[in-house]
Amino acid sequence: MGLLDRYILRSVATPLTLALCTAAALLLIEHMLRLFDFVLAEQGPVDVVWRLLANLVPHYLSLALPLGAFLGVLLAFRNLSMSSELDAMKSSGASFGRLMRPVYALLILLAIFDFILVGYIKPYARYEYDKIRFDVTSGAFGIKIPQGEFVDVTDDVTIRLGKVDAIAKEAKDIFLEMREGRNRRTVITAESGGISTTPEISRLLLRLSNGRQIFIDNNGERLRTLDFDAFDLEIDLPAIAVFRARGIEADEATFTEIVRLLSSPDARSSPLYRPYLAQFHWTIIHPMTFLALPILAVAMGVTGRRKASNLKPVIGVAILIAYHEILEEWGLVNAALGKLSPYLSMWGLFALFILLSFAIYRESVDQAQTAKAAESREDDTVRLPMAAQRDGAALRKGAAQ
Repeated sequence: MGLLDRYILRSVATPLTLALCTAAALLLIEHMLRLFDFVLAEQGPVDVVWRLLANLVPHYLSLALPLGAFLGVLLAFRNLSMSSELDAMKSSGASFGRLMRPVYALLILLAIFDFILVGYIKPYARYEYDKIRFDVTSGAFGIKIPQGEFVDVTDDVTIRLGKVDAIAKEAKDIFLEMREGRNRRTVITAESGGISTTPEISRLLLRLSNGRQIFIDNNGERLRTLDFDAFDLEIDLPAIAVFRARGIEADEATFTEIVRLLSSPDARSSPLYRPYLAQFHWTIIHPMTFLALPILAVAMGVTGRRKASNLKPVIGVAILIAYHEILEEWGLVNAALGKLSPYLSMWGLFALFILLSFAIYRESVDQAQTAKAAESREDDTVRLPMAAQRDGAALRKGAAQ
């Protein structure tokens, strides 16, 4: 690798890394607040938020990686253009194709990593994320008993907690009703008590203090009453629902699993055929987008030194975001539903993005070269003062005589 290649790679790597880290961090922070609200509303443990965020990293990394690569190339070539280093490189005989050689080497590596990310890492992370959310809502991290509400723990047990300390796992003003056969009931009240569950969340453990136990017959009459200072009670909990198997959703299947289903003899009769087919094309198109990114990035980054446009980078980012949103929200969805062929809704959009990038590239490079030529002509023009012009005219006249 030559000196020029290493210099361009350093120029691209720094803004690429900063843009990638910034974009991924902003996306994660924005979602982290919603996850905290969700977990606290479901009375789940706070450490679940970090597990959810960890499984969101591949998803947001797949979104931030193309944007980071685009901004890295764009800002690098914009800095080279503004500092006239790009002109010096071109004057030495290096064309745009030669300058983009190390850029393409870097982006091909990013495309390979992106394929592994969206084809194998992201499906497992997406499934684990949905599974953790299901566990939080289904009670796999502990039974959820809202404060001040009557909750049917099972068909035969109703409980109400007055004031709950979630950290200490204690409650005040506890009411418990247990229904038995022949309409018999047992009502228990207590001033306070500790509440926990067994490790497998199969039984509710109550350690009650300063309470009363009332036995009521089927006619609603009190049979006997017992006061207690301490009373331990275990209540059977219903079995926790099992989360669905991975692969029912197309974005939870790895690329190998997608190919295996699509190549099976009875693939077209499967209800997963169209979603898997759309996901297959999307998994290929997503990393291939990196091959078109340098063309659009250079087009939006190259500018005249004296007439620099601050609007071009904004337009470039808007085009890239719009392309990815339309590809995923329109192309992928319509192909998965069978409304449009993936070759039209996805590959057609990809081809349109490449053609648009080439058109903007040609126009931008031509404008930059024209502006450079105009600047050179202006710099080469020597303007003499009026006095110098008169002296020059007098000298020419004297020489003629």
